[in-house]
Amino acid sequence: MKSAIALVFAIGLLVPGIAASDPSDCGRLMYQITHYEGMVERAEVLGRPDWAEKTQRHVDLLEDRLADRCPSFSARDEEQEAARQMALLLKMAATAAAKFFTMGMY
Repeated sequence: MKSAIALVFAIGLLVPGIAASDPSDCGRLMYQITHYEGMVERAEVLGRPDWAEKTQRHVDLLEDRLADRCPSFSARDEEQEAARQMALLLKMAATAAAKFFTMGMY
């Protein structure tokens, strides 16, 4: 019994793609990509090219990880790209509304 468990564990270590196709992991990666793309735009607005460059490299790393782990959940899919752009637009609108309604205090 112990050898069977050890064998399954060893196979899981040798083949990381088996456990990596978890849908929640794919969704988490998409959320992180969207978040850090917003941070790239923020860094560009604030005039911090070094921060923007490093954050863009992190976004590229996350997109590569998403492509490896979730091939059917690609970051470059048109519908998902449109959803990400809409999320960024809504985030910018919420930030602008907060500044407007708090009279610049936020």
